[in-house]
Formats: sequence, structure tokens, C-alpha cells
Amino acid sequence: MTNTKTITHNSTNISTKKGLSLNLIKYELVNLSSNIFVLIFGIVFPIGMAMLMAFVFGGNAEYINGAYYIYMSGVYILRASIHTRMFLSMSIMIPLATMLMGHATNYATELETGSVMRFKLFGYSDKTMVVAKLIAQMLALVIAMIVYSLVLFIVLDITVPTAISAIIFIVFFLIFSASLFLLAHAIASLCGQMGKTFGIIMGLYFTIAILGGNMGPSPSQLPNGMRHIAMGLPLYYVSEYFQDFWSGGAMGHWLGFITTTAAFAVISLVVFIISVLLIKKGKVKQDAKPVYYD
Repeated sequence: MTNTKTITHNSTNISTKKGLSLNLIKYELVNLSSNIFVLIFGIVFPIGMAMLMAFVFGGNAEYINGAYYIYMSGVYILRASIHTRMFLSMSIMIPLATMLMGHATNYATELETGSVMRFKLFGYSDKTMVVAKLIAQMLALVIAMIVYSLVLFIVLDITVPTAISAIIFIVFFLIFSASLFLLAHAIASLCGQMGKTFGIIMGLYFTIAILGGNMGPSPSQLPNGMRHIAMGLPLYYVSEYFQDFWSGGAMGHWLGFITTTAAFAVISLVVFIISVLLIKKGKVKQDAKPVYYD
């Protein structure tokens, strides 16, 4: 009579867990730069729109007492004031393209093709990949903003900001951009495929752009219903009031600007956390293998 011995063993990961690395960030940068939507809508489009609007409104500028003025609605307006407002307003198109559109479409494609799962098999956790993507997105955002600023400061008549106004705008810009990243990541994670993600992101992109005054009329010129919705976004206050503060004057509606910026960040973070929890519990189906957060 022979005894049968049952052998049990614990399964182990094929590869060692890897942390954040420069190579991973470089990969994300290359992946992002290959997205044509980011290049067009993140750099070319905002520069082109700002220059076009400046040409439309600044074609009849008159030189009076050492400065250029534009005659509009019966009054003379300093051209630099109009160009600065265009610069601030159109700059928001950069994070909308890179963070919202660029990241959402890239990540949805990775989920759909199984790239995310392959990275996990090589030892990269979801947290590590998200951080790498965020760093790459921020680097791309900074590069795009530098190009945008250099071109428009050379071509247009933009007022040089005060130190405090520049710092506050940069802080807002980064917070708003990070919020868009979290929102984009959540939407792509919940949809799990490129088609659905692209449809939702494009609708959100144009909605925010229109309400923020980036697609034609300023927020104050929108119909009453749309204007009240726009007031719930920080872009309303950037478009309508930040230009005076940028030039060294006072800014109206500080409370609205701060509260809407904070609210947008909190909402984006909550949506991101909800998406993580739903995916972790397996309640969201994706075309490729499911992604679980460690």
C-alpha cells in the first residue's frame, strides 16, 4: 500500500514588483506625444485661436498717447487688455487637450488592448503607472504652456504679469490640470474602451470650452441659463476677472474663483476614488482583462 502525498504551494508573481522609474516616465511621454489630438488641440489650436481672435479684434488698432487702442462699442479699449484676456482664456485649452482628452483616449486604448495588464505582469502596480502618467502629463503640459506663452508673447500685445498674479495663475493651472487628469482617468477606467471614452470626453471637452468662453462668446455673453452654469466653473472667473489682477489691479469675485476651483478638484477626486472602488470590486466590465488597484 502506497501513501499518496498531496503537495500544496503558494502561487508567486512571475516578476518582481517594480517602482517608479525614469524609463517608465519616458515611455509615457513618448506614448503621449504620439497622440495627434494632443499636438493639435493642445498646442496648435490654442495658439491659432488666440492669434485669430487677436487679428479679428485688433485689426483696427489705433496708436494713441504711446499705446495701441481698439475702438469697440463706442469706446477705446487698450489692445493689451484684450490680448491678455485672450491669452489667459485660451491657455485653458492646453490642459483640456493634454489632461482630459489626451490621457483619457490613451488610457482607454491601453485598457482595450490589454497594455495595462501586460505592465502589471512585468511588476508595475496600478498606483505606479498612474503616478508615472501624471508626471508625464505634467511635463507635457509645462512644455506646451512654455511654447504657447513664448509664441503669443512675441506675436501679441500681452501685458507682463505681476509676480503674485503669475504665481496664483500657475497654482490654479496645475490644480485644474491635475483635476482634469483624475476625471479623465476615472472616465476611461469606467468605460474600459476607446469608443465610449472618446464620446464622453469630447462632449465634456466642448462643454467646458464653451462655458469657459474658449469657443466664441465670453461667459458673460452666454444665455442666462448657460451663464449660471458657467459660474460654477473656475474658468468663468479666469475669463471674466483674472485679466485685471494679472495686470496689477484688483480681482473681483475671489470667493467664487477659489470655491469653484476647490469644488472642481474635490468632485474630480471623488469620481476617481469611486472608479477605483468599483473596479476593485469587479463591478465594472472592461474589454480587456480587469484592472485592480493594489
